[in-house]
This record gives sequence, structure tokens and C-alpha cells, in this order.
Amino acid sequence: MDKNSMIAPIAGLFFGVFFLIFGLVLGPTIIAQAIISGGTATIGSFAGTQAINDLIPLIYYTVVVIGGLGLIGVSTFVIQRRVRGG
Repeated sequence: MDKNSMIAPIAGLFFGVFFLIFGLVLGPTIIAQAIISGGTATIGSFAGTQAINDLIPLIYYTVVVIGGLGLIGVSTFVIQRRVRGG
């Protein structure tokens, strides 16, 4: 097994953990900003605009978790395949 073949999956694993931690740390700031912008401004012309703005926390955390765990999972899969030689 070539040691250079493990650089990309290990980097992917690192960036997956970094993406997850960084996204969760920035979460409260982004959520607070969404609440402030939705509460103080008229952000749309139809009645469902505030309801869509209320979905921002759910969408944000879903993207962070799926993105981070996806990078971690794919990188872990590639690492175990290369270690086993499959």
C-alpha cells in the first residue's frame, strides 16, 4: 500500500470533522441573525415568508450534519477499503 494513497481520505476525514465542529460552533450566530432579520424587516410579500424563515435552523443544522457526517463516512469507507486491500 502506497502511503500517498491515504492522504486524500485522511484529509477528507479531517475536513469532515472540521466542517461539523465549525458548523456547530457558528450555528447560534447564524440562527440569531436569521431571527433578527426575520423579526425586524418585512422580508416578503406573501404570508408564508415568516414560516420559511422559521425553517432556517432546521435547514442549517441538517446541512451541517449531513455534510460533516457524509465527509467522515466516505473518508472512513475509503480508508478501510485501502487498508483491507479491497
